[in-house]
Amino acid sequence: MLPPISNNTIPPIAPASVHTPCATLMKEAMKSLLSFQFGDFRARIVEIVRVLTDTHGEKLTCSGLNLHLDTLFSEKRGWTTVKGTSAYTPIEQTVYRSTQIGNTTYLVSAPAHDLLDEHSNEAILSGGHSAAVLLEEIKKEFPTGNVKALMPIAQSNPLGCFGSRGHFVLCEVDINEGIISAITLHDSKAGLIDGFYKGDKHLKKQLLNHESLGLDKKFILTTQHHGHQHLFNGNDCGRYTLYYADAIVNNGSLTGASAKDAMAFFSQHGVK
Repeated sequence: MLPPISNNTIPPIAPASVHTPCATLMKEAMKSLLSFQFGDFRARIVEIVRVLTDTHGEKLTCSGLNLHLDTLFSEKRGWTTVKGTSAYTPIEQTVYRSTQIGNTTYLVSAPAHDLLDEHSNEAILSGGHSAAVLLEEIKKEFPTGNVKALMPIAQSNPLGCFGSRGHFVLCEVDINEGIISAITLHDSKAGLIDGFYKGDKHLKKQLLNHESLGLDKKFILTTQHHGHQHLFNGNDCGRYTLYYADAIVNNGSLTGASAKDAMAFFSQHGVK
């Protein structure tokens, strides 16, 4: 005969719940594994794109580019620096650096923008320095002799429906006895995008807006599209601007410049 059923029966063992510690750990482990795999895959894609487009690193800001200019053209290397503040930052930074090479005074300025409205938010975000205002200051400080000013330009006017251009080029300005004789924009990319942006026209319009520069409306501002930067490389324009400035100071021109030499320059000088 079976024993009577007790009122204190043991409850049945429930199946493992997803809320139990063990199940939670397993779930988190799978999420981490999938996340790692996806992250690793994404990193590989990014690396492949970087190699295919010859991209060296992240895009430089105006202040970051100026700090690299400080290193390249430092007082230890014989450059005299002039510091000041701008609408971009109250912190004192280098406005331009100068040195004498032969019978020419070389100047390398802080990044400047090509905007007509020099007090707009876009101008502040583009370094706070107007290219025209910087040229005015340089002309006042160096009214005689031969001067070659090298100015990184943050092209900041709108590029159609894509927002601001967001591209660095190097502006080479020759000044003889206080008179601007030539202005050339050195663009590391080929002319496809600039054909829509027309960087020379934007900068010329800003410069002509400052009568003290003494420029005739018929003066020619030329652009050289070197094509060293890959079309789909949107990061390294600031690095090429550094490379071009260094090449012009040391070699007098960009005759021997190349994408291969630029990459070696980035690595040698730690331009990350």
